[in-house]
Amino acid sequence: MFKAIALSIFGGNNGRGPFVKTITMARSQLTAAMKSLYFTELAEKNRLPRDFANKYGNRPEQFFIAGEELRTKYGDKVGDEIPWSAVGVYTYLKERPGLGLKQMLAGTRKFKLNLIDRSDIAALTKLASEVTGIPMLHELEADLFEEILTS
Repeated sequence: MFKAIALSIFGGNNGRGPFVKTITMARSQLTAAMKSLYFTELAEKNRLPRDFANKYGNRPEQFFIAGEELRTKYGDKVGDEIPWSAVGVYTYLKERPGLGLKQMLAGTRKFKLNLIDRSDIAALTKLASEVTGIPMLHELEADLFEEILTS
């Protein structure tokens, strides 16, 4: 998934794409939704594992990382119109790919999305390189490496 995000966000295509036609995601988000629903049901029945409740709290507002943030933004809709399983998926997507994106930005020493361009990313497979025109890792600095080796 991160590779697909990198190609579409950092592609700088500004509507000249698409460079990514599909993003296939399922297992981790489904797991987040199912586990969120499971722990919410356990909380409603006061059957949360003791260690879990002691560490994270015994109400969904407490044990979802983004629970308080979403409650502040959407009020009482959270937990009713916005089910806790959706909060779990939101939390997963915010924490996992969001953190990876921040780390990639830090690695390129460019701390805002508008500073990134296609030269900051590399394709991981030959097919991705062919489809997007983004060079593979070993092709990025090929000219520089050749100059170093021949001088």
